[in-house]
Amino acid sequence: MKDIYELLNDIDMDDTEFVESEVDELEKTRVKKALKKSIRQKKKRMGWKKSVAAAAILCGLSLTTIGLTLPAYAGSIPVIGDIFRFLDNGRTGLYDVYKEYSTEINMTNESNGIKVTLNDAIFDGKTVSLTYSIETEHDLGTDPILEDHLDIKGASSQSGSAHISKVDDHHYVGIVTASNLDRDQEDLAKIKWEIDSITLPDQDFKEIKGSWNFALALEATESKEVVSKGSSEKNGVKVNIEKLAYSPMSFIVYYDQIISQEVRNKWHAVDVEIEIKDDLGNSYTGEGNGGSGDGYNMSLSKTFEKLDENASKLFITPYISLREHTPENFGSVEITKDGTKEIPIPEKTGKGKEEFVLEDIVIDIDDFSSGEKLENNKSN
Repeated sequence: MKDIYELLNDIDMDDTEFVESEVDELEKTRVKKALKKSIRQKKKRMGWKKSVAAAAILCGLSLTTIGLTLPAYAGSIPVIGDIFRFLDNGRTGLYDVYKEYSTEINMTNESNGIKVTLNDAIFDGKTVSLTYSIETEHDLGTDPILEDHLDIKGASSQSGSAHISKVDDHHYVGIVTASNLDRDQEDLAKIKWEIDSITLPDQDFKEIKGSWNFALALEATESKEVVSKGSSEKNGVKVNIEKLAYSPMSFIVYYDQIISQEVRNKWHAVDVEIEIKDDLGNSYTGEGNGGSGDGYNMSLSKTFEKLDENASKLFITPYISLREHTPENFGSVEITKDGTKEIPIPEKTGKGKEEFVLEDIVIDIDDFSSGEKLENNKSN
């Protein structure tokens, strides 16, 4: 994989083509930080075998109606060779090495004068991530919204996220994810991604109808699940760590939140967030995959960036937030044959918001912290 600095080195340009411009100290600091991070990552690589996931078109989904092509444009957006990192823009670091382990798809579907190209796809056993690019004759504004559906076959419960960024008046890039909430790690994901329309908030929410549909199967990246038990409890809230799943580009923490009846009776909602550091002082950025449960007792998972191969312990800190529901921050309705009716908020004694932190849960990862060790364990 080439990062943005290598991509810039590959461009043949005359010195006279550059125009100097002033930038503020914040921008200088951001560029320096990104450059230093890129250099550090090249010095330390986990001992994973770089395997390419198999991506296959599912013939049983009537792809003849989709009209897929493989244009040269698919990989030719100037400078942007890694949409994962471009969209993350140094904010989290979660996607720093996703491109290296993703599968290039480069399938294009054109409808109503707009080309949508599915560029890269990756499946870590829990979450599917797709990068895409849009080529359009018309300016879609700053923040177009895709009215889309990304489905993993067999998943009755999913969560997901999406982000799109404008490159210029005729090109956009984006990422869409879906996580399977009701299954453990899977070896294969059968995926359908369907876009029905594009909404333009900048143009009075004008809607462009179309049909951009994709179907594929993705093998999961090489990974290792490890049962790593640990728990922490305080003030009627308990967090249990159940297991961790390691892959070459990230790791997933599976955990449960268990809420006492006393807390349930007092508060309308309980949120648990986990933050992670290791024994080397690294802090890991993560994104939640959602979960399942009754709103109080929940089974959750969260994906974090690539694990440092030299780490031997993880320190997981649960942050607890107890909240009151009010008409200003919460509302729900019931759908009936006569229409909808508002559901009243039940009275509870907890007011406003209360926050506290549980003691760290310490997980020993020494036996599983490097890709080389994981491969040895997998083969035994």
